[in-house]
Amino acid sequence: EAVRAVLQAQGPSAGVVFTLAELLYRSGDLTAARERYYAVIELDPDHLQARASLGCVLAELGEHDLAVAALEGVLRQEPDYADAHWHIAGVLREMGLAADAGHHLRRFLALAPESPWAQLARARLDDR
Repeated sequence: EAVRAVLQAQGPSAGVVFTLAELLYRSGDLTAARERYYAVIELDPDHLQARASLGCVLAELGEHDLAVAALEGVLRQEPDYADAHWHIAGVLREMGLAADAGHHLRRFLALAPESPWAQLARARLDDR
């Protein structure tokens, strides 16, 4: 409610709308979070964290093609965005595209070998 009050008092800004989107995502309101992430991107098309989070929300909603598109958009702007490689690998894996997922897992490990997800990434590569 505090974030909504700031929005009403100051009008929308990418930072405030992103904060609201994150709160909605964390509270489990995926549909509302999706809409707020889209709003952030409308306000700031270069907001990579909003694009990456949108990809995650879309994946959780089962909208895999849109999730891949969102995450590919992040990687076009920032090819070394490790978390985007991790998340797109997960979506591609769910879609049955193991080879494509493997490419992103290897890139993720090259960029973030000490990530908390690194061990799981290595295990997923070994499982293929």
